[in-house]
Amino acid sequence: MKKMRAALVAAAVLAGLVGTAAPAQALTYCSRAGGVHVCEYGVTVHPLPDGTKQEFVVGTDLAVWTRWTNTSGKWTGWQSMGGRVSGAVAVIDRFSGGDPWRFALSVPTADGWRYVNIRDHDGGWSGWMPMPDPE
Repeated sequence: MKKMRAALVAAAVLAGLVGTAAPAQALTYCSRAGGVHVCEYGVTVHPLPDGTKQEFVVGTDLAVWTRWTNTSGKWTGWQSMGGRVSGAVAVIDRFSGGDPWRFALSVPTADGWRYVNIRDHDGGWSGWMPMPDPE
């Protein structure tokens, strides 16, 4: 067990992710529809204009995971959006430009920065990038 913890700490240091994030051993996990996520970070649900919805969680790998409903209400399987976060997923409309299909996810990381991933009108994602200064 000590070797595994030492390996986890070494990997975090090498990745530059040591900071204020809770160590993986201190997190608790919850199950949701066949997926496991960090309980402390919760589930973020975002309604879409056609009545469907999309959920976001932080998985046990500390990446953001998502699933969504189709128009008949059936959920898709979970898909990883990547990243390595240290807190809850927030949905923001700062980048929407008035388009109700366009929104962004904002997440904290262990280095103290917030990152965003912006959804375009057609459902594509920009990829994770540092949150721009609000000015």
